[in-house]
Amino acid sequence: MARRLQIDWQEDEQTLYELYKQEKDAQNRTRLHALWLLRSGRPMTEVAPLVGVHYRTLQEWVAWYRQGGLGEVLSHRHGGHGGCERRLSAQQEDELVAKAKAGEIRTIWDGVTWAQEAHGIKYSYWGMRWVFARLELKKKMPRPKSPKASAEEQAAWKKGG
Repeated sequence: MARRLQIDWQEDEQTLYELYKQEKDAQNRTRLHALWLLRSGRPMTEVAPLVGVHYRTLQEWVAWYRQGGLGEVLSHRHGGHGGCERRLSAQQEDELVAKAKAGEIRTIWDGVTWAQEAHGIKYSYWGMRWVFARLELKKKMPRPKSPKASAEEQAAWKKGG
């Protein structure tokens, strides 16, 4: 039989329950749920499957709690470490948005060329595509025009002539 869990709790059971219920972040909510169940006297072998984590993960959370309390448990983040730093500065991104709105940059390839020529920053197509998505720019491509098209004839047709 496993020995009983020994933790010097800083919060009472009701406080942990209230924090668990109010938490919006899913990662922190799961951790608070586990701590609340542990605080209520359930064994780790029962709590781990209840909250949907591996037993070793729960042991890690308990170690964090012992080390620095609730703040230590909630300060650790899993995944989403911020990604790579942006290559374009905020001013350069503003300039890109302004040029796109003015119609100077119409496609993602135009953005790649502009970044290289204007600022010496290399981007792949997909890298610039992420920049366009983050800045909510559209991949605009003008509709192709026929070489036989006549602006005068089109205007006359639109007027009903």
